Amino acid sequence: MQIAVKCERCGNIFKQGEEDLCLEIDFMNKTISYICRNSSCKHENILDLSNWQKQQKHSPLPTIRIC
Repeated sequence: MQIAVKCERCGNIFKQGEEDLCLEIDFMNKTISYICRNSSCKHENILDLSNWQKQQKHSPLPTIRIC
């Protein structure tokens, strides 16, 4: 597995290892992405954390029940 970490401030990418899987954690754009290595697929899977973070600010906190 190859892990790529991108600095939020300067954009420098650090990669560790050379394998079949590439997972990129992008602190600048607040995304986690994975590109499928299957020769027929090559789909780019993106988890957008900034959008999720904005949605959480506008939603109420869950109710808590103390027994």
